Amino acid sequence: MKLSTKVKLISRTTLIKAAITISIFTICFNIIEGTISILSGAENESISLIFFGINSFVEVTSACLVIWRFSREKSLKETSTIKLINIEKKATICIGSLFILLASGTFVNAIIALVKHRAPNSTVVGLIVTSISLFIMSFIWLMKVYAAKLLNSFTMASDAKCALSCIQITLIVFFGSLIYTVWKNGWWVDSAVALILSILFAKEGVGMILWARSSDFNGNCCKSDLIKKGSIGNNSCEDLKECKITVSTKEVINEENGNSQNDIKETSREISMAINQI
Repeated sequence: MKLSTKVKLISRTTLIKAAITISIFTICFNIIEGTISILSGAENESISLIFFGINSFVEVTSACLVIWRFSREKSLKETSTIKLINIEKKATICIGSLFILLASGTFVNAIIALVKHRAPNSTVVGLIVTSISLFIMSFIWLMKVYAAKLLNSFTMASDAKCALSCIQITLIVFFGSLIYTVWKNGWWVDSAVALILSILFAKEGVGMILWARSSDFNGNCCKSDLIKKGSIGNNSCEDLKECKITVSTKEVINEENGNSQNDIKETSREISMAINQI
């Protein structure tokens, strides 16, 4: 799909500000969402709604790590690729740990629900909160995915996956409530799906940590070592040049001091080629 609008060169400083802004919005929304869910769950004695609210604060923590990662980059007086990779590595390991924590909580909650035959939340407040969350978090997730490609940041890509996992949990709570409303014998559906998702979350978290601890880790938005070894198909990041949609720190410095015309043309050409692949 080709875009008809003309792509303009965006400095990395601007992209970092955008990423931080998205993260701040994520924090504000999830604090409100989590607080309402926990209070409503406590009032209606709904364990699933309370757990949903707690998950919101996992996303808050992940967004805080993104802010820390890019704030560190902004504070660097001298650009160092090694330092940036180390920052990416620390943030990725922390987000991976959050995934494992999320997986553990989801697994335990699902097992308890199945053992106790616990019915899903079916309150009006719960349905309203989850429906609003689905809409807003989907928007946030799309923005984070796009920002990860623009910044070529594995930390941002990991945070986007964390947002996606929260969307998946929201879907379970929302549709679990709807299914239980029309089919009382379907009380187990949401817990069974949550059990499967918990395993996927754990796998994702372990994968992030192992990749960050790998000697091949480069902080890019895709695992280039797997691409080089042929473990990823032809639709990988590198083939689509998704990870090339970035303005390097060197280009930012050159731009601020009077970028050369050749550098600008080359970067614009790479961005256009990447978008044409979409």
